[in-house]
Amino acid sequence: MPTKKPSAKQLAARAKFVKMVRAKAAKSKLAKNKLVGKIVKKKTVKKAAKKKTIKQTGTSNKVYDKKIQALKPGKRISKKGNKYTENRKNRSDKGKLLGIVKPKPTIISLAKKIQKLTDINDHNKAVLTLAKFLKNKNSIAVINNIIKMHNSYGFMPNALISLRKDILQNLFTMFKNKFGEIDYKLIYSSF
Repeated sequence: MPTKKPSAKQLAARAKFVKMVRAKAAKSKLAKNKLVGKIVKKKTVKKAAKKKTIKQTGTSNKVYDKKIQALKPGKRISKKGNKYTENRKNRSDKGKLLGIVKPKPTIISLAKKIQKLTDINDHNKAVLTLAKFLKNKNSIAVINNIIKMHNSYGFMPNALISLRKDILQNLFTMFKNKFGEIDYKLIYSSF
């Protein structure tokens, strides 16, 4: 026997009844809480999602690590196509060793000075600026003599250019050893 669909009047009555039952249930819960002495509200504390960190194992040479940048610890794919997790300290870097470190403001201003001097083709003064920054007295003296000779000749002979290049290479080596790879790259690119 097929069931009859309820009329609109019956649906409205049913909805009214459900609403009344829910209101009574809410009042009874409130009355129970008042009997206890206070309304109890549950506080939901959201837990912060923990970041998955990979603990590095082994040891590493920090001086060497600063010179060569490695990837952060995590999953890798080998040359053969196998997946593995790298967490050895001498094969992965974290934090400062990851290359997040920016050049120092004094190095940035030095690079800008050198860039301006090389833009106007005053390479001798650019090398002199780097030598003064490193406080290398021998290089400063030689570069000053090169500048005097350049001014007296009116042009730059090849012998003086090669001498300036040798001094610059020595200054680059000193700079890289003293300040590290990141600052060195900035200075090197400004020449």
